[in-house]
Amino acid sequence: MKLVIDTNIFVSSLDPKDIFHAECYPILEKILAFEIEALCPSLVLVEVTCVLRRRTNSENLAIAIYKNLAQLPAINWLDITLEVAERSSMLGSQTGLRGGDVIVLQVAEQQGIPLCPNIDILIIKCLLLLYHCHPTDFLSGFVNSH
Repeated sequence: MKLVIDTNIFVSSLDPKDIFHAECYPILEKILAFEIEALCPSLVLVEVTCVLRRRTNSENLAIAIYKNLAQLPAINWLDITLEVAERSSMLGSQTGLRGGDVIVLQVAEQQGIPLCPNIDILIIKCLLLLYHCHPTDFLSGFVNSH
């Protein structure tokens, strides 16, 4: 199964103190087991590294997370090209989403595959634009075929 994975899924998966850790960690396990092929804009890698650096106050841990995520073969890190930025800008204008969130949404739209965010507002604002799955939907086996 291919999914576009948002920053918050990785952050929640990697932070045992996160309120959504129990919901999101199984998604990371499925990525590690090659049951999910993740597509992510490279911005997600930067955001995950920086958020976990701030949460843990550990530069070494942040670097280790970056290196490990960057090398996971089940994650396809996508470049942010001018074309991606242009389409993301249009989606952002339509939805009012923040830059990083709308870039992730653009990848899902471009690839025609589900987005797995952990942001309720993103789900609400974009429901009419593209199919989304919340971590709880994914874990309960809810899958939408395109």
